[in-house]
Amino acid sequence: MSYSRARQIVAPLLLSATAAIATPLVGAPTALPDEQTPARPPAAAPQPNILFILVDDMGYGDLSLTGNKRVSTPNIDALARDGLVMTQFYDAAPICSPSRAGVFTGQFPARNRFTTYISDRARNARFGQTDWLDPRLPNMARSLKGAGYATGHFGKWHMGGGRDVGDAPLPSAYGFDESYTQFEGLGPRLLPSDLPSNLAKQSAALGKGPVDWAPRAQVTGRYVDRLLDFVGREKAGPWFAQLWLDDVHTPWVPDGEQVEHVKGEGRSQREDKFFAVLVAMDAEIGRLVDALRRAGELDDTLIVFTSDNGPTVGANTPGSAGPFRGRKASLYEGGMRQPLIVRWPGHVKAGSRDARSVVQAVDLLPTLTHIAGAKMPAGADGIDIGGTWAGRPLTKRPDLFFHIARPATESAFGPLYAVRSGPWKLLMNANRSNVELYNIDEDPAETRDRKTDVPDVARRLTDRVAGWIAKLPPPGPATRAASGE
Repeated sequence: MSYSRARQIVAPLLLSATAAIATPLVGAPTALPDEQTPARPPAAAPQPNILFILVDDMGYGDLSLTGNKRVSTPNIDALARDGLVMTQFYDAAPICSPSRAGVFTGQFPARNRFTTYISDRARNARFGQTDWLDPRLPNMARSLKGAGYATGHFGKWHMGGGRDVGDAPLPSAYGFDESYTQFEGLGPRLLPSDLPSNLAKQSAALGKGPVDWAPRAQVTGRYVDRLLDFVGREKAGPWFAQLWLDDVHTPWVPDGEQVEHVKGEGRSQREDKFFAVLVAMDAEIGRLVDALRRAGELDDTLIVFTSDNGPTVGANTPGSAGPFRGRKASLYEGGMRQPLIVRWPGHVKAGSRDARSVVQAVDLLPTLTHIAGAKMPAGADGIDIGGTWAGRPLTKRPDLFFHIARPATESAFGPLYAVRSGPWKLLMNANRSNVELYNIDEDPAETRDRKTDVPDVARRLTDRVAGWIAKLPPPGPATRAASGE
């Protein structure tokens, strides 16, 4: 299947990875009136259904929408064609667990001891990382459930449970009426039957819920089936569903038919496999959208789509961060900059884009709770960005803070702390070493370190990050070693 035959062009939005740096789609500065953060729009009535699709390890440039010229993602592109694309959207962290915890709680994840991916107890302890998300924290599901929503989670969880952690709370403890996850979670779950790792077997041995098995190539389809079953049973009232997909997370194990669709499009057999699972995931999203349309649910549903962090690491590894520097586990743009797609007929203008507003995953909880008419939980770091979805870009906002814990052997990935403040982004380690400063509006690829050009900005933001670090729980030994303390 050639790209030219398969591609569905979304003309106002499509750009190449090289052209992206110079176009508004990656956030080039545009003059705006001097205005405050826009007022929140009135909550919709009746309450919309909410579908939140989060893809694991999908890079900024992996969609044909954002520059992939080798294969097409027409169904995801169609969400953008029918809605809004925000191109200065940041994950809460550049790796799985803290990224998910940030979007789910509306809080910077380091506040809650989420600094790296949840693993076995020994590694968690080395990094001062919690074994699971505290269910007493405010979260998206509980807030929406309190506003009358039926709540369901389908797909990867990775906020507690799995490996040797069998006593983590089930998703139901966080406000979900039902869930169907995988080996990085407990409760009812679907495990891959054909992976070489022991994670699935470890999960099955933990118990804590019925376990199903399927080839990895069928897993996403099974999640979509369960979500549609949930929707079919909850049509009488508003529903909230998380579909958290891990297709493009390694290992890539497509079936023969999936590979045949993209054979030869990659630069290697490995990239063919990556493209195969990417295209298959896109097809399942298309199947989901079509089913919602046939059920009469689509026009009443707010769909939010993004990725949890940048593409996976490794030499010559498939997956594209587009025009940005860095990949997964890095605080450079490529590690945590994503397109955010929002489709909501009658409320979000079709074919629109916002390259001006700087927003982060922690903003989704305040925004969605307001739209749903739910009570806003106390303690959120995010802000309501509903005005941007209505066409009013942000011109100012509170600073965004980031942290990742990594071993010292991964120092090449860059510093461990960062702040985005207006056009400026500063990275540093906890002991104020390895400071880097970039003007993201002018230099989204982070090619020119400006700390010597504008030392006052560097000092101000270094102090600001240091002040934020001082308020965090104390780091674990590995984090201290990696940060030069």
